[in-house]
Amino acid sequence: MPPTDPAVEITFYVLPPDAPLTARLGTACRLVDKAWQQNRQVLIQTASRAEAETLDEQLWSFRPESFVPHHLVGEGPTPPPPVRIGWEALPAESRDILINLGADIPDGFQRFQRVIEIVAGSDAEREAARTHWKAYRKLGYQVQAHELKA
Repeated sequence: MPPTDPAVEITFYVLPPDAPLTARLGTACRLVDKAWQQNRQVLIQTASRAEAETLDEQLWSFRPESFVPHHLVGEGPTPPPPVRIGWEALPAESRDILINLGADIPDGFQRFQRVIEIVAGSDAEREAARTHWKAYRKLGYQVQAHELKA
């Protein structure tokens, strides 16, 4: 990985222990909606194309009064909308915020001003999040956590 940029803000949003892994998508939708209202550019990195498509559908319907312009990486108009959803290598163009829902920390996360990890699910899912936390810290990043209610 390239050298550490201490200006990258890394935040973990931690859902209650009984929150299912699927609660991460709802939380991601709320965070994306807020970021879009602040005119921020967001990339949501998912674990698979299937999860990306599920999130794509959820962004259209998570709140009836909400509209978040988005599309899957590799589809849609040029220039791309403010919110993109990917599942493979991070796209080359810059974005403000990376929401990482993937199993790994993606190469190139340092290009973002802010990285968000959402923690929910089983003990194994939570252990994976702890591994991410430790990896960011080992690279010299300050890491914050916010406990969320269900």
